[in-house]
Amino acid sequence: MEAFYDGTLEGFFALLDDALEQEHIPDKIRRVQPVPQEGDATPSLFSEEELGLPVLAQGPEKEHKSRRAMERLRACSETAFQDCLQAWMSDEPIELDIIQYAIRLIKAAESTAAGDRPGTAGTELTERIRIDRSWGPCERVLRASQRYLRELDRLLGLLRFKPTKEGFLLARCEPDTFALPGLAEPLRRRFGTTAWAVQDEKRCLVLSCDGLGEPELAAYDPEQPPFSPPEGLVPDEFEALWQDYYQIINIETRKNPELRKRLMPQRYWKYLPELKAPQ
Repeated sequence: MEAFYDGTLEGFFALLDDALEQEHIPDKIRRVQPVPQEGDATPSLFSEEELGLPVLAQGPEKEHKSRRAMERLRACSETAFQDCLQAWMSDEPIELDIIQYAIRLIKAAESTAAGDRPGTAGTELTERIRIDRSWGPCERVLRASQRYLRELDRLLGLLRFKPTKEGFLLARCEPDTFALPGLAEPLRRRFGTTAWAVQDEKRCLVLSCDGLGEPELAAYDPEQPPFSPPEGLVPDEFEALWQDYYQIINIETRKNPELRKRLMPQRYWKYLPELKAPQ
């Protein structure tokens, strides 16, 4: 059986709730966009039934299903919940593995709570399942989770900010993973009351904070970027500062190109001014 969801995290956990309630794991999971209904800007000529797609849960129903699945997984193991969340945000096609991993953990934990293996023995069983890398879905989920965390760590060191006309400090990037939500809290602590933003140009998303409220994630039109260079400032002035700093601290005798590529993969170089030739 093939299962569908709308590509959102909330929709994915609603799908997990369906699998738990039906006690059936799908053979394949596919992301689809809900068919626009009457009144939408570009309605479809066909209904979801005519296209062979299920009617996806929306609104309060989706929210209820999603919250219920999250609560069951968190009750089982907060660490496992984070592993599943981070694996999904790795943007790998790993939904089926997460479903299998989560259901196995939830069933083990709820069986324990029912008295099959009470106390410490039950907790140890759940933990063994959580880290059982000999089982394919577990190995792939943990690997994807680690990949996501590794990119977060790199981005926090490699984002380069410069001022915008709107009064924000802006960094641009094209991460492999859906990294922006994970950057919110570390950058909020780093910048304090300073307004900042990070623009994901691969997904057309921007995470921004005005320094007063909470960071917010929003989509933008690539034809109309949300930020522009400030008036009266040479566009490359901040890049020149990075290049000067890099040249000053550089030690020619300790150059190690292979180590640099390992710590600063080439896919990030497009946004690193210190690696551009000085103007």
